Amino acid sequence: GWEHEAWRGDLYPEDMPEDWRLSFYNTRFRCVYLPFELWRNAAAGAVAGWLHDTHEGFHFVLGAPERLSEDETRKAARFGARGLLENAADVLMFEGEPDWRDLARRMQRAAQTGVPLYVISRDAALPQLEKAAELMGVLGV
Repeated sequence: GWEHEAWRGDLYPEDMPEDWRLSFYNTRFRCVYLPFELWRNAAAGAVAGWLHDTHEGFHFVLGAPERLSEDETRKAARFGARGLLENAADVLMFEGEPDWRDLARRMQRAAQTGVPLYVISRDAALPQLEKAAELMGVLGV
């Protein structure tokens, strides 16, 4: 998600209203991970707001079990092409310090194949996320 109090003052300016955070976040990163319970239980209006507050190239990586019910499939569909089920996308989840060499190899593969790579920090490690975003920019991914 994009709601981490520890990011206030580091990523988000201290005086930034909470309802501006997603719009700001999407200027720095290409995707956000939404845990299954969050997106499944989100009201349709909230999802529409999230889509409105982000640019067309921004994606929502949706945490999900192996199989979705019909209702869950409908709820995932509210994100349109900008919603990607975690198990159907090339997602690299890391905790702590990622393996930078492996990450660079995966980024190079993504650049060659055109298959997008989404990098997610399980523990919301902002410095590592920013470094990964910078590396993606350098490699043209």
